[in-house]
Amino acid sequence: MEDLRVLCYEHHTAMLLDCRSKYVGTFLYACQEPGCFIRYYSSQGYFIEPQDQDGDRSEPEIKPSVHCPKDGRVMYLAEVRPDRKSFRLWKCPECSEIRTNGEFSSTAISSG
Repeated sequence: MEDLRVLCYEHHTAMLLDCRSKYVGTFLYACQEPGCFIRYYSSQGYFIEPQDQDGDRSEPEIKPSVHCPKDGRVMYLAEVRPDRKSFRLWKCPECSEIRTNGEFSSTAISSG
């Protein structure tokens, strides 16, 4: 799973694998845009990383939740297309099944 190309759903930029994962068996990806707290865990999907305020830790806020039709896992945003602003391609981290928003065939995946 380390080679996933996870995109931030807000900035559409590649998220980097973060080595600070507290959860065994999952991989944490983090948006690299300054001030962005969007993260993706392979086991639970996207969330906003809670910020410490006066020592108080809030619960993570879960964001887009597209599920794999084969195994039910939370999918990640794998591709957007600037020429089609509403296009989204989601991919399963476990079985590589894909879903789109219906604008394109799910068999046409660009590499990279």
